[in-house]
Amino acid sequence: MTAKHDMLSEQICQKLQEDQGLGVYDLKVRVYQDGVVQVQGIVDVLEEKLRAEQLISSFPEVKKIENDITVCTDGGIDDEDVAFEVSEELRANPEVPDSVGVRVVGGEVQLVGSVSNCNEVEEALETAAKARGVREISSLLKVAETVDDVTLTNQVQSVLTDELAIIPGRIRVKVDDGVVTLSGNTPKEVALEAVDIAGSVTGVKRVVNQIDDSQPNPADYVKMED
Repeated sequence: MTAKHDMLSEQICQKLQEDQGLGVYDLKVRVYQDGVVQVQGIVDVLEEKLRAEQLISSFPEVKKIENDITVCTDGGIDDEDVAFEVSEELRANPEVPDSVGVRVVGGEVQLVGSVSNCNEVEEALETAAKARGVREISSLLKVAETVDDVTLTNQVQSVLTDELAIIPGRIRVKVDDGVVTLSGNTPKEVALEAVDIAGSVTGVKRVVNQIDDSQPNPADYVKMED
């Protein structure tokens, strides 16, 4: 590795070690050319493997991550055990609706059932990843309530206006078959909040963020207070 690669590797390792959950693991990081980063090691649950990847991706120099972290469990655990563990995690989270179920096939966890919006899908996935024994997880969840695109566009625009004080037209909303695309120009923190707000609207299947946050102007945006 070059000196530049060595420095990036040290920075990534330091960030992983400083993380409250990941610091106990001796994760190995190797940086290759063209921004490819390989991470190896053993963690207890899938959530930790995913969090390590998220932390590494926060470095702008990283273009691709080879996540070779292994999720290891103590003792034998079969599909029925995993399904029970996941179900317990889902039930303990009030943000996950009761309509979300779980099945495990060959060690892969599949979330099934229905939700109201795409934020609930993400919440269910993140919650299931905390369960012991989960190595792979996928979503077969469906957005239960169907809302036509015109109505959904109006609802998303309305909730953005209610939650964020924005210059009219700065964030544009386009909806195609329940998939919301946000575009325009805002500070990064406003763009991320807009995506989260749009994802909470009933009927939204997915939110695509095409907002340009390269020219932030925080003075134009003030969070509305209750």
